[in-house]
Amino acid sequence: MSEQKQKQKGSAMIETLMQLFNFIKDNPIPNIYHPEAVKCLSSYLGDYFNYQNQGKKTLLYNFCFTPEIFYAMDVFPLCQEALSVGLAATGLAMNEPYIDIAEEAGIPKELCNAQKPLIGSYLKGDAPKPDYIVYAAQPCDSLNIEYQIYDNLFRVPSFPIDVPYWHYDPQSQFYDEKTLPYLTKQIENMVTWLEKQTGRELNPEKLKEVVELSNEAQENILEVNELMKAVPCPLPSLMPFNNYIVELTSAGKPECVEYAKYIRNQAAEKVKRKEGAIPNEKIRAVWLYTHVFFTPDLFLWMAEKFGAVVVMDMLGYFITKPINTSSTEKIYEGLAEKVLDMPMARQCRGPAEYYIDDYIKMCKEYKADCAIFSGHMSCKHSWGLIKLLAEALRKELGISTLAFEVDTMDSRPVPRGNIQARIEQFFTTIM
Repeated sequence: MSEQKQKQKGSAMIETLMQLFNFIKDNPIPNIYHPEAVKCLSSYLGDYFNYQNQGKKTLLYNFCFTPEIFYAMDVFPLCQEALSVGLAATGLAMNEPYIDIAEEAGIPKELCNAQKPLIGSYLKGDAPKPDYIVYAAQPCDSLNIEYQIYDNLFRVPSFPIDVPYWHYDPQSQFYDEKTLPYLTKQIENMVTWLEKQTGRELNPEKLKEVVELSNEAQENILEVNELMKAVPCPLPSLMPFNNYIVELTSAGKPECVEYAKYIRNQAAEKVKRKEGAIPNEKIRAVWLYTHVFFTPDLFLWMAEKFGAVVVMDMLGYFITKPINTSSTEKIYEGLAEKVLDMPMARQCRGPAEYYIDDYIKMCKEYKADCAIFSGHMSCKHSWGLIKLLAEALRKELGISTLAFEVDTMDSRPVPRGNIQARIEQFFTTIM
């Protein structure tokens, strides 16, 4: 199949997701998908077709990077994991056939299912071929391997970004003065590479404009994160994840700013009225890893049956600082800091303390009664950490941790019923 035919045919997956988002937008599902978040995601996917119709380029990037530079260079930023998670989060097992196709083609079962759906959908002809690939080499070996598979599958120019192990903050015991300059230089080199690929120079004023929009959205999300600490919690359990997925795909777009302001105002009003997201809040939980994406109403079940609310989670803990826009060099440096602080990447790229310290702080500040770890099967590094974290939470905060194994992207290894049984046993016997 020619590249042009692949581009024309390879939109079925994106078209399906956009149709689903539009349906949900018109038929809201309370406390799961926020209508404003769905509107942003629908706009994001619609932009893909707008860019294609205008003959513009598409760049595939991973969830440990950030899209502002791509928007500034008028290249559509296609976040691979947003597509895979989107397919899973429909609750319709739409990603599972693509996982099977990828494994039948030789992709090992042991690799993460957060990346396989794009491989399978491309092999079937349902996914687009990007013009370029950029990926930050974090947070795990599985992701690094699968983006190398993309390199070989798509055979398009790619730019891997090596993310340092050590911290950039001088206050950290793991600080290394080389970390931030090293990553900043790579981002500068990526811009030079992309300018060469596209034949266009980055406009510094356009970059500043995009980053200032991104900053405005992030400032509002930081306020939302503070408001989520209130008792009772003002927003439902999936709200932090809604915030994350909008920022991951749309940081730098006006729609992201509008969304963040809306959520911030909604949370502030509820805190002012002392109104919780669920009636009779009884249990405040912190979710220690990624959600079980294939069952998006799991948190709704927890709320209705146990009065439990997830006040914060790994992906929702989006605490990157607004970026200094006084110069292009400062913007590159700020984007490097943001990459180092992206959710999951922040906790999983270095020493165990990155993970443990973040969660002790999170559980304390959000007044958690317990912690829940849905251990994704492919995330071997997280299974090496959970025992240490559970012990630390018990000793320092006196709270219990539930840990269970699951494939967060595939309902077949551990079905929803098994997960509910584990959570119910935990809430009824431990809590």
